[in-house]
Amino acid sequence: MNQDIIFHNLEKLYKNTPETELNPNDRVVIFSDLHLGNGGERDDFRKNAKLFTTVVREYYLRNQFKMILNGDIEELQKFNYAKIRSSWKHVYALFDRLKQETGLYRIVGNHDWELFSMHHLNENLRSAIKYKYNGNEIFLFHGHQAVEFFEKHYLLSKIFVRYITKPLRIKNISTAYNSKRKFKVEKNAYLFSSRKKIVSIIGHTHRPLFESLSKTDYLKFTIEQLIRQYPKAKPGRKKSIERKIKRLKRELDYHYLKNQQSNLNNSLYNSQLAIPCVFNSGTVIGKRGITSLEIANERIYLVHWFHPRKSRKYLEYTERSPERLGNTPYFRLVLKQDPLDYVFARIKLLT
Repeated sequence: MNQDIIFHNLEKLYKNTPETELNPNDRVVIFSDLHLGNGGERDDFRKNAKLFTTVVREYYLRNQFKMILNGDIEELQKFNYAKIRSSWKHVYALFDRLKQETGLYRIVGNHDWELFSMHHLNENLRSAIKYKYNGNEIFLFHGHQAVEFFEKHYLLSKIFVRYITKPLRIKNISTAYNSKRKFKVEKNAYLFSSRKKIVSIIGHTHRPLFESLSKTDYLKFTIEQLIRQYPKAKPGRKKSIERKIKRLKRELDYHYLKNQQSNLNNSLYNSQLAIPCVFNSGTVIGKRGITSLEIANERIYLVHWFHPRKSRKYLEYTERSPERLGNTPYFRLVLKQDPLDYVFARIKLLT
């Protein structure tokens, strides 16, 4: 019954979202979950603020990317909007530059949903964006719509966070910090998208997804691919494959342990073949950097931006080399990429 309500809400959102053409030469970057606060020690954005603004200014603006901010840009459950604007003037100035020079589009999430009631804002706020690409559809929404009655509980959640958990410094209890809730959001988005034969791009859970694969699923897939390459590899290549498999196996064991502690099934969708219909841009407030999704050159990319001091292991990434961003201390690493036509072909053939 709950799932029927969720699918009804998603279908309504999908039908009410106007369609825009995505051209082959368009460049789009998608960020979500900035959670801009008051600039103080309880502001989650603060730790990656310099990284984010440098990346946007020195890479995405210079390379003429349009930007989509896919929800939870302000943390309005904890902080006052005027205080947030005052604390991060240079970030909003950067958004204004993007709006004027390349294009900036804002989708509202559950932590900044209150913006819809602020009629004085000169913002073109959206609930979702729908792109048409080569006869296929890409549907962008924050992701909180994949749970039941989020509007009903918004005010109660805001009061609880602002006046109870924040003053008492209780750990965040939102979906992003709850593995079971993440699972539910991702699974509902997955089931809806596979039925519609579309690509959905969400945020909300703070967990990057590429082609519906979680980190655990991706690690298993990569290990299997390396094992297939191993028998025919030359001796030097075999040693390299052995080292990679050992490293990935350690990482997989760690993620299995985390899932067991959360009482989660390790298979995200309980299907033999995952339909590549759900992508997630992750978050800007990650411990080891920020993630984004890029659409450019008729491909889709999952990108990790980081400072080596926080993500040393990514400098030794063997599949692809990270690239330094000009004279800055920051690096860009493409974690995964695929042609969009290939993604849609798999969706068509596997559903």
